[in-house]
Amino acid sequence: MVCAGLLTAVTFAACDDSVLGPELQSRSVVGGVTYSVTEFAVAESFPVQIGVTVEVANESATSQSVTFPDGCVLLMRAYDSRGELAWDLGHLVDCTAALVELDLAPGETEQYEIGLISAATILGENLPDGEYRIAVYLRPNGQSVELEAGVADLAIPRG
Repeated sequence: MVCAGLLTAVTFAACDDSVLGPELQSRSVVGGVTYSVTEFAVAESFPVQIGVTVEVANESATSQSVTFPDGCVLLMRAYDSRGELAWDLGHLVDCTAALVELDLAPGETEQYEIGLISAATILGENLPDGEYRIAVYLRPNGQSVELEAGVADLAIPRG
């Protein structure tokens, strides 16, 4: 069990886009709704555990409705040092088939979070220890929004 006091906010890492592949932002506006990473937390345990919080905000003057295709509103990905997708939480979880509808009045916000995920889950048996770029993604109204969360040094005990 990890105590909340062990969580440390990590600042966004400035990276060379040529190394990291497609450029990601920590904020994106789609259809009048703003998606922003508000926290990238790393529990400094061994192995490290990562959590991300995203805020969905209606910064427009009119009400906005968003529909997500299933119960997995927020998912996480890890990219290796070459910028290639190394791991995708969406390939591991079974999401409820029910649509998730979100109605936001002007100025209203909603937060979604991914609880702590262990480096052991991300690296599994096949990925090497090292620095990984962490991103999260949502799928509102049939679109895909991927946001930069941060960079973490992932390592696990090897036997």
